[in-house]
Amino acid sequence: MSMFVLNNARGESVDLNSENLFGNTPTGLGTVFTNTYSQYESYFKATKINIQQGQMQLNIMFGDVESRSYQTFSQFATFLSFQPLTLLYNTGADTWHRDARLTSLTKTEVGGSTVIQVDRLVEQFTIEFINPWYNNRQGRYKTYNIDTGLAIYGSGFF
Repeated sequence: MSMFVLNNARGESVDLNSENLFGNTPTGLGTVFTNTYSQYESYFKATKINIQQGQMQLNIMFGDVESRSYQTFSQFATFLSFQPLTLLYNTGADTWHRDARLTSLTKTEVGGSTVIQVDRLVEQFTIEFINPWYNNRQGRYKTYNIDTGLAIYGSGFF
């Protein structure tokens, strides 16, 4: 599985580490808190701890060749219009999810990128997270055998 996969509200997925969409230099994957303290003499006690919303920014090179660059960009822009989005981040040990909305997607010309000068579109893509990272683990239910002798030790109705 790829490191970054983006899902949209229609259930479609885009791999952000493929030949068609090559995402690089991600920022904002961590967590930032806003903490409020009360002071008592020289000590500080945390009175409120809030998680900040957080943004992730990624540079994306579109298309595996120049002739497909604009078409790939257009398809990605259409994909992004079905929000909210869910980012799947595979760390190798686990896969984490975080829901987000699009903040911005730049649009320049081939070779006119502010990021890197190549024969393809390279744009900056920014999403805003709307919740913390979550990890849905699979639950298994264990069934227990009925203890037929329980009525002897407890109260039984016959």
